[in-house]
Amino acid sequence: LWAVEAGVTDGVSSSSFAPGATCTRGQVVTFLWRAMGRPEPTLTVNPFRDVSKNQYYYKAVLWAVEEGITAGTSPTTFGPNEDCTSAHVVTFLWRAMGQPTPEADSPLALLYAGMYYADSAGWAEEYGLMEGMGSRFMPDAPSPRADIVTYLYRVMRDRAPGSDQGDT
Repeated sequence: LWAVEAGVTDGVSSSSFAPGATCTRGQVVTFLWRAMGRPEPTLTVNPFRDVSKNQYYYKAVLWAVEEGITAGTSPTTFGPNEDCTSAHVVTFLWRAMGQPTPEADSPLALLYAGMYYADSAGWAEEYGLMEGMGSRFMPDAPSPRADIVTYLYRVMRDRAPGSDQGDT
């Protein structure tokens, strides 16, 4: 409900959200961009040949690149239609939150030491992002819509004025 009310997503139809459906990289970056208030990108050069101006995720991708949230799947491709993995999702969120350093050694970060998502997984674990999700973190698994909006909800709720989490 929060995702619809906040304008993050409308669902896959007027009567269906499809919580188990996998999100693409373009969808996840767009959800994040919308949750952050749809900031206007200042980047004027699009580095990706697979992202055109007429696509719904165009501004979201440019914003995410200029904010350091993602660099794409290569220097010239973003991969907007590729499945977004759990590792991508927690990394995008961690970077969007300013790459906070976990206060303690995270068993999850240690498990994935050396991987690009180790710090973001540690942050997600410490933050409680994945609590109650019903499964363990599987970095290469496609991330379902329900997980993504739950993570966004938890992060954005805690960023709200007066929250006890602040900018963690």
